[in-house]
Amino acid sequence: MNISVVLPWQQNIWQLLLQSRARQTMPHAFIFSGLSGVGKLHFTQAVSAWLLCQQPTDLGACGHCKSCQLWQAESHPDYRFLQATTDEKTGKTSRVIKVDQVRELVGFLNKSAQLNGYRVAVIQPADILNHNAANSLLKTLEEPGAQTAIILLTDQPLALLPTIRSRCQQFTVSVPSTQQAKEWLLPQLKNPAQADLLLRLSENAPLAALALQESAGFQCRAELAQSMVAVVERKASPLQTAQQWQKNLKPEELLPSLQLLLADALLSALGQDSAIKNSDLLPIIRILGQRLSRTRLLELHSDCVESQRLVAANIQANLLLDNFWQRLQ
Repeated sequence: MNISVVLPWQQNIWQLLLQSRARQTMPHAFIFSGLSGVGKLHFTQAVSAWLLCQQPTDLGACGHCKSCQLWQAESHPDYRFLQATTDEKTGKTSRVIKVDQVRELVGFLNKSAQLNGYRVAVIQPADILNHNAANSLLKTLEEPGAQTAIILLTDQPLALLPTIRSRCQQFTVSVPSTQQAKEWLLPQLKNPAQADLLLRLSENAPLAALALQESAGFQCRAELAQSMVAVVERKASPLQTAQQWQKNLKPEELLPSLQLLLADALLSALGQDSAIKNSDLLPIIRILGQRLSRTRLLELHSDCVESQRLVAANIQANLLLDNFWQRLQ
């Protein structure tokens, strides 16, 4: 892994950590929360490398010591990253972090650091710890030992057990200002003219905006909106349209795109065109807002939200999507 540099909008939290380390009051357990795509993992990697570094600076890890070399080689013996496991045979990723994984992590944290410095453990995302796994972590969070840092990342801090939250120092990685986000994003875009659009679609989360430009969902938005209009106007078959889009996009890309288009159509129906996120699709959005009642738009939007929850719980996505397109007509 490269040595990450703290992003401009993360400087306030970084300065607090610098001060804590200088005063030798560094917390042993952290929760970094915030909107998806705001850079929580990026910040955590910078903090982890800095804690492990043998010659840390006010700007972060030095990048040259033995610890930093091991970090960059992704072989640091005093660092662990815990996430949901993926089955090698089926390719499916577990929806939870299991108790056996946490017990193994606790065993690692109970050992002495091999480089005589910090031991760092990162759990991402911490809100998918199952009940037993979360309980297994509690004692270690309360009595972690010297020079130990346990970092929990989450988009949903309230989904963590109160007993876990009470044992951690909580930090919110905030969304930057539009100007700050745009200044960071512009040099990295293939098409800088899309910067404002990408930031609107990603709630001003710069890393999410950067990833969005390459996503199939972003590139297919106009075609998807046109398909919705065709189904609403009974110019296309709902089931054929459903089958077509299931070939084009994965459910985890398709459902959020549908949800956002419906939200924009509702805004248009309410006369709030200036608030629409897919502003480049305004003519199509207006047609949806005119063809569907506000009540219907709300119902369909709720369908998409519920379908995303069900897909995450391994309910068959094709049945949910077939039902959505039929209800759309």
